[in-house]
Amino acid sequence: MADHALPEPLEPDLHEHGLASGDFDALAWAIGRGWELFEEVAAEVDLGAPSRKQGWTGRGIVARVGEWPFGRRLEHMLADAHDGDADFYDADALDEQVREHTAALPAEDILAAVGAARATTVDWLASDGPQTWGLVHTSSPLGPLPVLTVMNAMVYQLAIATLDLEPCGVDAPDELMDLGLSALIDTTGALAARKHVTGSFTAVTPRVIVGSGARGGHWRTALLDEDPQAGPGVVADARTVLDVTSGRANVAHLYRTGELHVRDLAGLIRLAPVLDGVPGVPPLGAVGRALSVVDAVGGLFGRLRR
Repeated sequence: MADHALPEPLEPDLHEHGLASGDFDALAWAIGRGWELFEEVAAEVDLGAPSRKQGWTGRGIVARVGEWPFGRRLEHMLADAHDGDADFYDADALDEQVREHTAALPAEDILAAVGAARATTVDWLASDGPQTWGLVHTSSPLGPLPVLTVMNAMVYQLAIATLDLEPCGVDAPDELMDLGLSALIDTTGALAARKHVTGSFTAVTPRVIVGSGARGGHWRTALLDEDPQAGPGVVADARTVLDVTSGRANVAHLYRTGELHVRDLAGLIRLAPVLDGVPGVPPLGAVGRALSVVDAVGGLFGRLRR
């Protein structure tokens, strides 16, 4: 692949692995804060009400992120890292399993499972585990990624879940939307690095600007003080970006109405290989237009779990 210039603030060093290799205290705080915000939202949800996700009630949306003996837990993620068994797994099948097993449980059990997942996550981040296992690859619905990258990606899933729960009587906190956006962009950088793609992607929103640049199998993710005005990216509010990347929005409609602005279409097309080989995403082949790349991402990140 031809060499391409990256925005200077997003040019990675040879040792960088996104947020997982940066300020650990800041990353641990962001992950813990994401769980804290979601737990506060979950406590106010009408679990019996229909959610935004077709066919799912609030109960199912909240339960799917909880800690269950019949679900995937942190211990499984760490076991995969320890055994060198990093691959893809089917998050949709796990979600259905959790939904089936929790359909008749009382609300206090559902909320307790969310609290347990938060506590397990925060306790591990406060241990010496991240020093040993944080950068080791583990399984995810998107394939092999570093443990800390997957744990941070879960904050993106919490943000999407919160948006799905709004019809159940809650409001999605802006802070959680911003944390979820940062996790999304970092994961995008990780996927680009995994494919040794050279490129960047920036999300410009009214509250935060966050970008990720990849080169040579490494990536840098950073909150930016100003729009670099270079490289592919999207300009929209955080909710719109989250909805697009989780398959909850019509990309073409948002593009036509101006709610979503996509820039550097040629650069965006160069990012297409990051989707190659991910289950559930059809091979793109020769991409005729950049919006096909954005559309293909729809539904991909929505499967993120730990």
